[in-house]
Amino acid sequence: MIRAILFHIIPLILPFVVYGVYLYFNARAGGDKSWGKTSLAIATISGLLLMAISLITLGLVSGESQEGTIYVPPRFEDGRIIDSQILPAEKKD
Repeated sequence: MIRAILFHIIPLILPFVVYGVYLYFNARAGGDKSWGKTSLAIATISGLLLMAISLITLGLVSGESQEGTIYVPPRFEDGRIIDSQILPAEKKD
């Protein structure tokens, strides 16, 4: 669930939040405080672009392990922490 929020919703909403904060401080300074059609279009395109970049990054970073290898998670042995390892799988003949 957290991964879905981080990689889908946050990048899409982030430009709207940033622009909303900008409008808030701009209105406090006496400037314009309305959302224009152009600014909404730019925020939408920026959000979609950020979401696409995050999905591409997720696809490149996470993936299947290589065939013929096994992952050994970190473990605690004899008072020491042994780091995780990726080892070749033993062949069973």
